[in-house]
Amino acid sequence: MDWQETITRIEEKITTLGESKVELERKLNRAKAENDSLFRINKELQARVDELKEKNKELQETTSLQVPVNQEFREDTRQRINELVKEIDECIELINK
Repeated sequence: MDWQETITRIEEKITTLGESKVELERKLNRAKAENDSLFRINKELQARVDELKEKNKELQETTSLQVPVNQEFREDTRQRINELVKEIDECIELINK
């Protein structure tokens, strides 16, 4: 192999390496852009998660302040209200006579 052949091969390899470098730079730039986009989306989602955690905390605090009412208490209350309504109706009836 003579020196001109060797130089030609070296030039071809340099050209191939240059093309590979350009292609890799394009891929790197696309990956960076996608990475930036994913970071932006992640930041937005994290803000939403923080907001929902705060709302959840508020709801838990509000719920903890409510007095739990059992079914028996509800039925007793409903019955008492019905009795009072009957008494009021009777009073109105007496007033109208």
